Amino acid sequence: MERELRTTRPVRDVRTIEDIVAIESRPYDELVTARNLHDLFLATARHVGARKALTVLRSPDPADVGVSLTHAGLLGEITRAANLFRALGLETGKGVAAFLAPTLPELPTLLLGAQVAGVASTLNYLLSRDAIVDLLDAEKATILIIPAPELDETCWAKAEGVLDAVQSLRRVIVVGGTGALPAGHDRLEDLLVGHGGDALDFAPSTDRDTVCALFHTGGTTGRPKLVQLTHGNQIHAAFGFAQVFAFNENDTVINGFPFFHVGGTMTVGLSVLAAGGHMVVPSPYALRPPSVIERYWRIVEHFRATVIGGVPTSIAALTGSFVPGTDVSSVRMAGTGGAVLPKEIGVRFEAVTGIHLYETYGMTETAAAIAFNPGRGEPVAGSVGFRAPFSQTRVVRLGEEGGACEPGESGLVQVRGPQVFPGYVDPAHNIGTLGADGWLTTGDVGYMTTDQRLVLTGREKDLIVRSGHNIDPAAIEDVANRFDGVHISAAVGMPDQYAGEVPALFVVPAPGAEIDLGALRAFMEANVHEPPARPRSVLVIDALPVTAVGKIFKPALRDLAIEEKVRLEAALACGPQAQVATAISLDAQKRTCVDVRVSGAAPAQLAALEAALKPLPQSFTVRG
Repeated sequence: MERELRTTRPVRDVRTIEDIVAIESRPYDELVTARNLHDLFLATARHVGARKALTVLRSPDPADVGVSLTHAGLLGEITRAANLFRALGLETGKGVAAFLAPTLPELPTLLLGAQVAGVASTLNYLLSRDAIVDLLDAEKATILIIPAPELDETCWAKAEGVLDAVQSLRRVIVVGGTGALPAGHDRLEDLLVGHGGDALDFAPSTDRDTVCALFHTGGTTGRPKLVQLTHGNQIHAAFGFAQVFAFNENDTVINGFPFFHVGGTMTVGLSVLAAGGHMVVPSPYALRPPSVIERYWRIVEHFRATVIGGVPTSIAALTGSFVPGTDVSSVRMAGTGGAVLPKEIGVRFEAVTGIHLYETYGMTETAAAIAFNPGRGEPVAGSVGFRAPFSQTRVVRLGEEGGACEPGESGLVQVRGPQVFPGYVDPAHNIGTLGADGWLTTGDVGYMTTDQRLVLTGREKDLIVRSGHNIDPAAIEDVANRFDGVHISAAVGMPDQYAGEVPALFVVPAPGAEIDLGALRAFMEANVHEPPARPRSVLVIDALPVTAVGKIFKPALRDLAIEEKVRLEAALACGPQAQVATAISLDAQKRTCVDVRVSGAAPAQLAALEAALKPLPQSFTVRG
């Protein structure tokens, strides 16, 4: 007897926590029938097979369509790709297919097919070649998929010689192009010949705990941190997004995230497809090209999009490109996540576009799903919303005392549920993050409201989050510590109006040494693998603040970074003659409050400084 398969479309409208509890009153396996990712696409093909599923644009011209598939067609292409990858040796626990490419028309179905067959990994193509080789080594990749040089010269160049550099790698698959290929390289279209999409040639895993994806997070300087995600993690995240954001077959969602990020693969990726919706990718390079921002609203109009969004920096850019009179009557919500949304950016977006903005909260280790403002309810500014169904979120007191926090009391955010990953590839990375009882410590600080909404107020862990992109401070510090004359260094996030925060580097000179800041900045520019990780500010200090046991105390450095930000903004707004004194404190909910006193500035200059600081995540008071 054939197993019944359901899409993840909502079983009820979610507006309050009571609606989530009502969903949980039903048996999980009755609502979530999929045992693997392929089951999700079987379900949508059976229920909404003729409806549009996937459109990938080659450019931000809505007419420049690279691929357009119905849900039936999507199932066929994923099945075909899975059969190819299984024939190439991928299977459960054996081999990894790594993707180093922008979102070409072929990429979504290839990526999903590789996960059905075995394990897939998407690499950040902005990384340096050395970092990419480190990642391929760490994940023991056996297949690498890259674009032909005609499609992306940079990815092609970064992959040159990679078969010799990565011992586990067996072959390179090239997407597109017509020229001769180097030894060990095969063209995708040639490999696909003979592989059908009518049915799988193998029995897929029926164990939801089977790992099928690897994502890298943080920096990469010889210590790649690889997140394992299972079929069950992703199925549950897709189910959670669909329930709380109310995704269904009537939705057309613009996916402006890269596919090396869980925002692209999960938040507005698998979550939309599994609910029977239509995912539109606006360009191979997401929202990075200015031309995509300029034409974004034309894409929204053309496809009659119902859901749009991006990280807070993208939201700010899209506000600027909005043209009055644009028809956005089809849009029911805009989503944002990946970083804390500065209040002013949200207020301005809603005022300019008339579209409600819904914050969400997740991380790579939870397949992007922790909390959501419900798509059928009213978003609450400053809150990231309710927990996912069938999962738990709690806030515990910081420090040794531990214990659960009362509503309104800030502490460390933890989450547990089917979307929580089984651990990093290197078990040593689990220490302090993933407990034996399944609780994941997010590193974020926040509190629960009386109606069980989560509000984030800060961060305990050292990760720097720039425009939704995680940066490991060690990726910066390891480079700085190699520079002549640097005794020790530490990197933290400095608040930024556009990116949320950017890296700031503090260096301590070796005894008797003087540091040439210009040379150090040039050294960092040349040797930090990720462009977003290159420090915006470099400051020399006598000593790093430490705890009683000698550990670097980064909260104090983050305060110094705030002071540096205030100094930079005061110099612009008030002139070099102004004298600035900054006092930093935490309120009862662990929010950072900054009191700024300026002497030697006119009232108009003080007002300009206050306006410049207002979009930042902290709370600023400016006085003369």
